[in-house]
Amino acid sequence: MNANSLVRRYRGQANTRMLIIVGSAVVVVVLLALYLLRPTPEPIPETGRPLETVEPAQSAEERGDRAREIIERLEADPTGPDYAGAYARAQDFLAEGQLADAQLLYFFAARGGHTPAAFDLGTFNDPSQRTAAAGLITEPDPFQAYRWYTAARDAGHEEASARLEELHAWAESASESGDADAEQLLLLWENEK
Repeated sequence: MNANSLVRRYRGQANTRMLIIVGSAVVVVVLLALYLLRPTPEPIPETGRPLETVEPAQSAEERGDRAREIIERLEADPTGPDYAGAYARAQDFLAEGQLADAQLLYFFAARGGHTPAAFDLGTFNDPSQRTAAAGLITEPDPFQAYRWYTAARDAGHEEASARLEELHAWAESASESGDADAEQLLLLWENEK
């Protein structure tokens, strides 16, 4: 290698180093400028009032605390839970207007295989049986109605098959009106055939 090629090579390396240093400096300057020019947040105005406390969203009745205690006792029973007793207590709570307690006990009994509780949960959630809910369920849920009617039918409840047919008729009618839940329910029915 001659001296001229060594000089050119050294100059090329020096130029590359210089570009890296200058580029890094430019990036640092830009980032510093962005940091210094960032907007400052507006201060929160003082109201002169103390911070307010928030009350619990629900009372014990609204949470269903009584039903939870009953369920704990039933689950602790060495002979097994009395689902018929839970269902009877759910009906009492419904009559008393203790809706959260009633709903929890209906669900507990139905989940445990109590057929009348499953049928009632289907009825409460059935959009075509809306008056029967007596305020227990805020909005009807056709999928839950289908689930619980099917469980009741499979357990031998005589009226459950007829209610499933009525629910199917509701779904066909509502799907023609563009109800997405009804359309999905019909698809569920088709997939399970």
